[in-house]
Amino acid sequence: MAALPYMQLYIADYLADTMHLSTEEHGAYLLLMFNYWQTGKPLPKSRLAKIARLSNERWTTVEQTLNEFFNDTGTEWIHERIEADLEAVKAKQMQRSEAGKASAMKRKSKPASRASTGPATTVERSLQRPLNDPSNKRSTNIDTDIDIDTDLKPHTQNARAQNFPPPIENPPAAIPSYPPPANSSGGKFVMTADWEPDPDFQRRAALWGRTLDGPAPGYTAAELAEFTAYWAAEGKFFHQTQWEQKFSRHLVQCRASASRPTGRLPGGRGQPNELTDADWNDTTWADQLRDEGIL
Repeated sequence: MAALPYMQLYIADYLADTMHLSTEEHGAYLLLMFNYWQTGKPLPKSRLAKIARLSNERWTTVEQTLNEFFNDTGTEWIHERIEADLEAVKAKQMQRSEAGKASAMKRKSKPASRASTGPATTVERSLQRPLNDPSNKRSTNIDTDIDIDTDLKPHTQNARAQNFPPPIENPPAAIPSYPPPANSSGGKFVMTADWEPDPDFQRRAALWGRTLDGPAPGYTAAELAEFTAYWAAEGKFFHQTQWEQKFSRHLVQCRASASRPTGRLPGGRGQPNELTDADWNDTTWADQLRDEGIL
């Protein structure tokens, strides 16, 4: 018999019957009952010590005490309470199995579909023909007017005209598009040292909600070199517009934290450095990066 999902154990009854057992005897008795329930059959006497996890010497000291809970047939130990519970569980399983078989037989005996033997009703005949079928004599089934707008009442036509205003005569000029650099792949490209924003970068940044104060392009050569040096090392692919948005956000963040960048690279990496005006105007670091092959 397969292992059952649960075993009824009434703690109060168990403690009342086993108050005289020692700790070792309690453990051995529980292991015997658990094995009995899991296998669903009496315990062979030749395996009692192994089931109780005891050596032969220790088993002889507890066997006489535990024997009182079982019926000894000479070859097996039988537990009457567990046998009664097993029979009850088997009966329930058999009952459920028979009920399932009866339900399956009942479903199988039902016809798949019941064919109609009588004439079709008026509703069925109407559903079998399209609404515009001339054989449907009722006037409500035929729509001869193909102009949908003329079917609307005057106030409905006015509401439609208000919800759909005429197109704008002079729409705003679209943001011009620029061809991607030579190292682009599918419209995206890796940042390089010679990258520059489009000529109207300052106006495009204003459309994104960022005001860039400063020289005509909206940035200095040092700011651009710092940005390209960082992202060239990252090696990530972005569109031209995405690079410009990142650059404009970088400029706004640097200028918001101080009047000039603090020396921290974009993205929060590196340790902040106190830069003086001389350090900020010094571009020798760019020459060093070029000598090292970074730029």
